Parts: sequence; C-alpha cells; structure tokens
Amino acid sequence: MKCAGQNNETTISYNISYINSSQVNSTTAAADAGDAPWQRRMRELQGAIILASLVEVVLGMTGIVGTLVRFTGPLTIAPVITMIALPLANIASNYAQSNWWIAFLYVFYL
Repeated sequence: MKCAGQNNETTISYNISYINSSQVNSTTAAADAGDAPWQRRMRELQGAIILASLVEVVLGMTGIVGTLVRFTGPLTIAPVITMIALPLANIASNYAQSNWWIAFLYVFYL
C-alpha cells in the first residue's frame, strides 16, 4: 500500500566532521582558574559523592558486605566507635562551655 507523495526508498547519510582539539570544551586548570573557590570545592565534593555512591553500589551488588558482616562483631565495632568519639570529646566540651543550657538539653535528650 503506497500513499500519495510517499517515497519507499530510505536514504542514510553520514556527516563526519573533524573536530580540532581547540574546539573541544575541556576542563583544565586554566579554565578553573577563573572560577570562585567555592565552585571548585563544590565540583570536588560532587565527584566524591558520585564515586562513593558507585563504590557502595558495587559493594552491594557483589555481596561483599554480607561476607564482612560475618567477621564483624560487637568486639570490633566498640573500639572503632571509641577511637572515633574520644578525640571529639574536647571539641564538644569547648562548644558546651559557651552555652550550658543547650549542652544540658542535649544530654537530657540523649
């Protein structure tokens, strides 16, 4: 069945254009030099979040986390939490010195 004005032939054309390297928009140190410092930090943070999420997806898909949980118990977790929390006690006490009411409320809610 053929409609009026319809051509059954299909024509495929390829347009190959050669791009000069100066025409490519690339991120270089010279291009970043004009940006504000917060923009560079934000791009670094975005890249770190993307990489961390990809690592988490790969760990979840491969099942490595399930294998590691078998070897990780309370005797492993407690020292790790202690080593992380002890250096933060000095910082918390410095913040608590400036406003006692907030420190008491925090301890009460905790």
